[in-house]
Amino acid sequence: MPSETEPAGELSVDLVPGDYMVKGACAGVHGLKVSIVEGEKAPLTVPYTCDSVMERFIRHTGGPITISATPPMDKPAAAGVTIRPNTDPRAAALKDMAEWLAQQLQPEIAGQHAGSAGSNSPTSMGMPAEPGSYEVHFICEGPPEAQFSVSSWAGVEVLAPVRVPCNGDVFKASVELPTKGADFNMAPSNGAESRYAFRLVSSA
Repeated sequence: MPSETEPAGELSVDLVPGDYMVKGACAGVHGLKVSIVEGEKAPLTVPYTCDSVMERFIRHTGGPITISATPPMDKPAAAGVTIRPNTDPRAAALKDMAEWLAQQLQPEIAGQHAGSAGSNSPTSMGMPAEPGSYEVHFICEGPPEAQFSVSSWAGVEVLAPVRVPCNGDVFKASVELPTKGADFNMAPSNGAESRYAFRLVSSA
């Protein structure tokens, strides 16, 4: 029977750097876990159930990668794993966004309300911030500039529309939120694909 040392399915390959999609399927048990080991990195464990196909995007830096599927101990099961070059542009875009966000508005500030968005047209995102005094931080990438404003969930203008250059600098402004909830409103200047990161930091 499969065990931690004898998985139901295993694949070891040496790959060039690139974006890949790992897929796994199983039968005979409710679910299992897939372990992905890239070179000397710590294992990435992904649990999933056998009523669906697991898909996991990987941005591989190159070199050996081992993928194994392990069912619950002493349970008979069949499992298979594959890895192929990624063909889903949405998965790559989400990874790009996550990597970009990890470098923006750092370090984190205790109690902050942070968010992000990406679009080539006007977009909004809400946050359940409590009423109070805040400093708003905003940064964008993609177009030459973006229009940015903040309003309360009740529709009160908190920050009038302002054009912010997307040059890597963080825009900051003091705002007063009169009621619970804030909407961040953004629009690129020329319809370009855009990324936004923003947060509210209490100034009380």
